[in-house]
Amino acid sequence: MRTKEIPLKIELFSNDEENDYLVSNPKEILSILQTIVQRKSRVALYYNEGNSMVLTMILAVDENGVWIDAASNPLDNRHIERSKRVIFVTTHNQAKVQFVAGDVVLGMYEDGPAFSMALPRKLLRLQRRDYYRLVTPEIDALKCIIRPVPGQTHIQHEVTVMDISIGGVALVCEASGIELQPGMVYKHCQIELPEIGRLEASIEVKNTFEITDRNGKVKRRAGCVFVKPDNRTITQLQRFVSQMQTKIASMNAERQSS
Repeated sequence: MRTKEIPLKIELFSNDEENDYLVSNPKEILSILQTIVQRKSRVALYYNEGNSMVLTMILAVDENGVWIDAASNPLDNRHIERSKRVIFVTTHNQAKVQFVAGDVVLGMYEDGPAFSMALPRKLLRLQRRDYYRLVTPEIDALKCIIRPVPGQTHIQHEVTVMDISIGGVALVCEASGIELQPGMVYKHCQIELPEIGRLEASIEVKNTFEITDRNGKVKRRAGCVFVKPDNRTITQLQRFVSQMQTKIASMNAERQSS
């Protein structure tokens, strides 16, 4: 059965909140990371103070340390190795796993470039319902129409929606498109929701960072929240997410029966 995809974004907590999700037993940490290796789960590696990110995977782990596949771009690897703090975000049994390394070293693992680091002394394992966001298929991705200049509706940009929830959207910007900046608010943005209708809402950009996919292509992702969505907008989003969940469940059932 296909499971829901969890967005690999950094989560921030107070010390009290962090304690609720903390795993500090070395054997448990080792077991969690070994399962991640076996399942070849995607790993988001954040560097440059959390402003840049590459997708990678954990190659191996034992009591002596962890080996992570290097990025395809040598420049990214140099920046990662020089970073004083690297954050890893991945998943384990439908829970988000997050841990930090203060020092990673670029070397070789089985004839390929890889980073090595000590086994983390602690990690966070988080499983909360509000982490779920509906990830839109890349082929049929939703589009968000943004009008950056107030009063000039003829100036508009079409941006790909990476994932969407009742709280907000993640947008992926091409290098030649609009440059979304944290703190900016864009009014009257529109997203056409299939079988639901056109959603119109204001969005505020909360954070942006670069994404380098496994093919080395660099894009910029912007995490946005809906600003005071009205009841109609909330209802549209609830219906759309519910509708997509039903479709995915139906498709999974068909695969199991075939």
